[in-house]
Formats: sequence, C-alpha cells, structure tokens
Amino acid sequence: MTPCDEDIRLRLRLGEDIRWEFKQIEFAGNRPISPDQGDLADEIIAFANANGGTLLCGVTDGGQLQGMSREQMAALDHLLVDVSTDSIEPSVYIDIQRREVDGSAFLLVGVDKGDSLHEHKGRSLIRVGSAKRQMTADERLWLSQQRVQSRYVWFDEQPVLGTGFDTLDEALWRPLLSAQGAAEPELALAKLALLALDESGIQRATVAGLLLCSRHPELWLPSATIMATRYRGTDRSSGQVDAQEITGPLQRQIAGAVAFAMRNMQVAARKVPARIDMPQYSDKAIFEAVVNAVVHRDYGIHGSCVRLSMFADRLEIQSPGALPGTLTLESMALRQATRNQAIASLMGRMGSRTSAAPPTGVTSWSAAGTACRSYSVRPGNCPVGRRSTASETVRRSCSSSRPLRRTRPPPGRWWLYGPRGDRCRGRRC
Repeated sequence: MTPCDEDIRLRLRLGEDIRWEFKQIEFAGNRPISPDQGDLADEIIAFANANGGTLLCGVTDGGQLQGMSREQMAALDHLLVDVSTDSIEPSVYIDIQRREVDGSAFLLVGVDKGDSLHEHKGRSLIRVGSAKRQMTADERLWLSQQRVQSRYVWFDEQPVLGTGFDTLDEALWRPLLSAQGAAEPELALAKLALLALDESGIQRATVAGLLLCSRHPELWLPSATIMATRYRGTDRSSGQVDAQEITGPLQRQIAGAVAFAMRNMQVAARKVPARIDMPQYSDKAIFEAVVNAVVHRDYGIHGSCVRLSMFADRLEIQSPGALPGTLTLESMALRQATRNQAIASLMGRMGSRTSAAPPTGVTSWSAAGTACRSYSVRPGNCPVGRRSTASETVRRSCSSSRPLRRTRPPPGRWWLYGPRGDRCRGRRC
C-alpha cells in the first residue's frame, strides 16, 4: 500500500526501521554522485532478501527532507533503474514514485520481497532492524532453497478466472472436510488448494478444485475429459464399435472409463463345477491405470485429453504429458514423481465417501494414483490387491507359479495384463 503524506511525516519523525531506509543524495549539478551504485544496490538487495521495504531518497539520516529539482529526480530515477536491473543478480523490479511533502521533493522507492536470493558482485545482504548485514553461506543456501520452493506453484493449484466458491458443488467438497473444516468451508478448501487468490486478491477455484468438486469441469478445462473408443480390429482403421466422451469430476470419469472397458471387453467362462467368468482384463488393473492417467496427466496441455483405446488384442491408455520433473524410464522402478500434488493428495483421502462408486471389485478410492499395486490370482481368478512401491507382480494360479514381473508403467501407452497374468495379445487370458 502506498503511504500517504501523513504516513511519510510520521516515518520521518520515527526514523529508520526494518522496513524503512533514509538516503541522503549528493549531486554535482543534476547528476547524483553519492551514494554510488554499489551502496544503492546493497540497500535494495537487503530489502529484497528480507521481507521488502521502502527507500526514501532525498532524506537525511535525521529525517530531514533535502529537496530535489525535477532534473535531479529524473537523473536519480534512471540511476536506480540501472542499479536494480544491471547491478543486481537476479534483477529486482522496484516501484519508484516522485513525491513532495511540505514543499520538498524526494523519491519513494518500494522494494518487494524477492523470489530468489539476490546478490551484488557475489555478496548477499539482508535487512536486520534498521541496518543490513552480510549473509553467511548457510543463510544463503537456506534462503535460496526457500525462495525456489515458494515461487513454484503447481499447475493444479493455480486459480481459474471466472470461477469462485459457488462454482464448487457442496455435495462433492463437503465429504473432504472435517467437522471443524465444514464450519468455515472457504478457509478449509483454501488449505486443500481447492480455492486460491488470484493476482487481484479475488478468491477463485483452482484447477484441482474444478476437476474434483465441480459437476462440469470441462466448461473451464475443455480437455479435461476421457475419450474412450472400442475398435473392431487391431488398429484404428478397423472401425469403431463403441465410443464415449466421459466428462464430469475426476472420480466420475474414472468410474465411467472402467465401466466402458468392462462392457466392451470379452468374457470367457469355465465350469469347475460352477460357472466362473474370466474377463479379458482385470477391472482392478484398468482402475489403477485410469487413475494414474487422470491424476498424473499434464492439464496444462490444451487440446489433448486422456484416451482409452480398446482393440481386439490389447487396451491402450494415452495420458498427455511427458514424464514429470527429472523422472526417466530407467529410474521409474526406484523413484516417484508427482505432477499434480493437490489432485494426488485429495484422491488419496477421498476413500469411499466420494459420490462416484468405484468399479466392481474395488472397495474404495483410497490412495488412488499414489502407489502401484501387486496382484496375485487365487483359484477362481479373483484378483487380490496388495501394496507395492516399486513394481507389479502377477502370478499364475493354474498350471504354473512362475511370476511375470513388470516395472511401473510410464505415461503414454500402457500394456495391461489379464487376470491370469498373461499379456493379452490376440487371445483370451
């Protein structure tokens, strides 16, 4: 907030503190000669590395306004801009105002809190009380790490223009809140990163809020859908048998995608002695693959949705986006990376309270997309899931106990295995 004239008078009487610094300027004609660029850079850096502050140029240490001409103010303005952009790494963008109080002109220079560690010629300073001091190596390292983390905002936590608290459906967000949080829902939803303030300070629904707690997120995020297609043969040119665009909140999209796959897959049967159905794919395996696709896709890519494609010999799921962060195909079995932190966290805590029912054989939505599973097949082909952090193992329950092992599937095209552990290619599993 810009201080008014009365605030300036009060500050001149009180003197300097952690947020205010006075600078007397000496001129040779209209050219400022003292302090030099290094001294001005140090003052700006100290504020930027702390919590920001205000520099009053043209004020003595005792709080007296010295007065400046218009030409002197213009020359000092140019000097301060050069210092903030050329002498400081990385640059600090300052707010310079020409002010006059009681007939004396001066420059009011506002310095915001920086989003990086700022330095001048290898030196970093920080404001402490009414003075500045040089930072230690440990302080530099700590501040640098904190600033990097604070300026990175996950895409799913970014506010969406044209939305607000009323955009979110109470039936979808209320199960996520505790009894205490339900008393102040807007505050609780903000803590869950479902609401956030935009640059104007207006509360908006975030990308995660729309995807999880609005009935029609596709109105704001047109690509946030699943396109499911069943093809007649083994390639896309063979013709479509069934197709559906699955919309709605993510939990409903997941249930819809699993239901689409279940109704379009082949189901064999055997009698031992009662009839036992043997579906082409495990619904649990499809569920896990779809959850990973919607939770870890890149929602910043426009015009590309998640695609579920069923062919005569395989099922493919395509999720938009490359591998997140520094994750590689080689390191996937040993490392974990999440692109959408808020979505992954909330999907993990939804449990069975969500309004969209999980697919057949899946007891809840808990931990969806946060870990891979291992499945063993018992007699009767009833898959039983257990947690695994590195890989998925599928064991045969019939003629052989030889395990089939595969690493966690990468984003893009995934192979699915049938309930007996066979990769389904051109035959029933």
